[in-house]
Amino acid sequence: MQIVEPDFTMEIDGFRYNLTFNKRVKKRDTGQYAIEPGDTLYGLTLASAIERIVKHRTAKKWGEENISLKEYLKEYKKQHNEMIRLCAETPPENFDTGE
Repeated sequence: MQIVEPDFTMEIDGFRYNLTFNKRVKKRDTGQYAIEPGDTLYGLTLASAIERIVKHRTAKKWGEENISLKEYLKEYKKQHNEMIRLCAETPPENFDTGE
């Protein structure tokens, strides 16, 4: 099974997760930009994968800009809370648990 978001793909491999972040690449022949998969991180726990996603999204927001530790931690916490909120949402009433 795969979890696909605009900025990453996470493949579930047993009890481990393989995480691939998407990157924006400029094509030489056309000069147009395209989204392609980057390097894959293999064998992560779910907690580690979520932490890497939060760090990645925080870094993408600020780019190369210099910020204070306070601003970084504020954005990190915001991104982390968003991920936790998504994980904590209740499933619909007709959700099939497979049992």
